[in-house]
Formats: sequence, structure tokens, C-alpha cells
Amino acid sequence: MGLTGPEHGPPALASGRWVERLDGVVNDISELCGQRLRTNAAGFLGERAALVGRGRRGSVSVGGACRMVTAADGVLAVSLARTSDSEAVPAWLEKGDLAGGDVWADVAAGVRDKPVAELLERAEWLGLAVGQAVRPPPPPEPCSVTDAGPAGSGRNQVLDVSSLWAGPLCGSLLGGFGFEVLKVEAPGRPDGARYGSAAFYERLNQGKQDTVIDLGSEEGRHRFMDLCRKSAVVVDGLRPRVWANWGIDRLEVAQSCGLVWVSITGHGDGRAGFGDDAAVSGGLWLSDPDGGLPWFVGDAAADPIAGLVACRAAAEATAAGRAGLVEVAMSQAVSWVRDGDDLSATGAEVFRRGDHWVVRAGQDEQEVLPPRGRV
Repeated sequence: MGLTGPEHGPPALASGRWVERLDGVVNDISELCGQRLRTNAAGFLGERAALVGRGRRGSVSVGGACRMVTAADGVLAVSLARTSDSEAVPAWLEKGDLAGGDVWADVAAGVRDKPVAELLERAEWLGLAVGQAVRPPPPPEPCSVTDAGPAGSGRNQVLDVSSLWAGPLCGSLLGGFGFEVLKVEAPGRPDGARYGSAAFYERLNQGKQDTVIDLGSEEGRHRFMDLCRKSAVVVDGLRPRVWANWGIDRLEVAQSCGLVWVSITGHGDGRAGFGDDAAVSGGLWLSDPDGGLPWFVGDAAADPIAGLVACRAAAEATAAGRAGLVEVAMSQAVSWVRDGDDLSATGAEVFRRGDHWVVRAGQDEQEVLPPRGRV
């Protein structure tokens, strides 16, 4: 709650049923792995904000790299997290010359008269992470699981080929349950999270061993396959076509090596996606009661949601002794957790008391606490 609402106003109150459903995922992980996690869903959702010291910013994401903008027939969440994203904006908007100086002003002006479908299509071509503020119907499952036969026995290694948040969280949790996690990075292209908060990176990657493999080379692919034959789980965060370009069939590897391959993507297809825009695509956003742009709910919430869903699926498969391909689309996982909840506002009152915000519902009062992470 403390991470949703206007930057200089009160925190927004909305239904929290989706957080309760995510608590169920956390409890499932504990039961499957035989060791209770000491943190509930809120601790995972608020972890980065707590470590970095960030707060709510309304229609700007907590991290600042994603913003809500109004197109001709809908609202989009646009992520410009990488330098290359900002450089692609002129091509996305089909404008040779932009005002310059403020890329977000250019984006807001450039999308105003363009239809959402066209903007989403061009974003996919250019590899931009853009999501539409919609409330899709919940899918029957949070992820797709394809069985690949019996798992190999006597293995305790996880290959973490992911980056940023969702995948590393999955690997971190598996490491906490006794798996040995090997973090795999590309030469000259380390995990982008290394350039952010050192404390947050350490939280997600503490205890992992590191190695560098060039999967674009034949030698690198041979080395990777050797590691797969000794591993119980692979966690990756690349789009499927990247693996296809390298000649690696994820399901075939899962079957031949007897492992669980966990693939985490933004949307399950060719579209790029980050935690904030994927959360919005999954319906996790809140309307501004004053008619302004919608507000982000939490900090890149699709990342921790997808990481927890991925961990549960990997734990289920390994506990059952099965190999397989687990495909987690962050927007799908969010929609499943939301389960049709429209996040409608509650009837509680929010008011200021000294330096703190307080919620009053009937005779009960509760101080709004700052975000917190795992213990």
C-alpha cells in the first residue's frame, strides 16, 4: 500500500486480495521445500524499495524507468530502462526529429494521437517494453508446464542464466533450500542489476558461484550443455527466439538432460517486458480518483510475482522427480495472482498523524509502514 499513490499525497487504498493469493504461493514453496520462508508476500514485493529507499510516485514507477502515457484509445506503460530504449523512441514514434532534452515529453506528445495496437506492434519490432493498462481475465494457471519425462537423479545444481530480478529471485530461493546455484553471464554483458543497488544485487545473488559462458559460440554451447547434464534446474530470462537462434531447444534439453528448465519472459512471446510494464499488462494498476493517469501498484511487482511463481513450479517438478519446461510470462503470472480483482478502493480513511500516514476503518487504526524486505 505504501508504494501506491501520488508522490506527494496519501498512499492509495485498494483491495489486497491479490497479495493474499501470493501469500499462498509463498506457503506452497515452504511446504514443497520442507523449510518455512520467514517472509510473506509483502516482504518480497517491497524488497527493492526497502533496500534502495524509494517511495511511491503515482503514474511514474517507483524505480523511475517506466511511466504511464495516454494514447489515442488507451493508456500505456512505457519502460525506458536502457540507453538503447531512449535511442529507439524516434523510430517507435516514426519521427525523425524530436524536441530533445526530455525524452518523456517526446513520448507523451508522440503517442497521444496514435492507436494502442499500432504502438504495441512497433514496440515489439524495436524490442521496447510497452504494456497496455488493461484488466485481462485471469488465466487458469500462473504458468505453462510441459512434462519432459523423469528427472535425473542425484543432482543439486541450478544454472541461473537470468538477470535483473525475477529469475535471480527464483535462483536465490532455490539456493536457500539447499541447491548449489551457478550464475551464468555472457562475456562483456553482465547482469544489468550489477549497475544498480549493490545491496539489492547481493540480496538476490548471495551464495551463488559465478561463471562466464559465450552461448553465441560453439565452444560455449558445448560447455553449457555439459553443465546441463549435471544440473537439476535451469533458470533463464531470455526470449525464446534467442535460444532458437543459438540452436538450443529448451524442451529437448530438459528431456535429454532430465532437468527442469524455467523460462521467465515478459509476455511469453516475442515482446520485451520489465516488471512495471508487465504488471500493468496483467491488470495490476490503480485508477486515479481525480481522473489523472493510472498509478503503478508497488515496485515492478511482476518481477517478484514471477520469481515466486517460477520457484514454486520448479519445486513442484523436482519434488515429483519430473523434468520439464516451465514457461512463466510475467504478465500472465500477475493476471493469475490478481484473479479478476479490479483493485477497487476500500472505504477506509487515510489521514496524516505527525510524520506518518494512518488508515482508519471503523474503530480500527493502522499506521502505514514503509516497505520492507526479507528477513
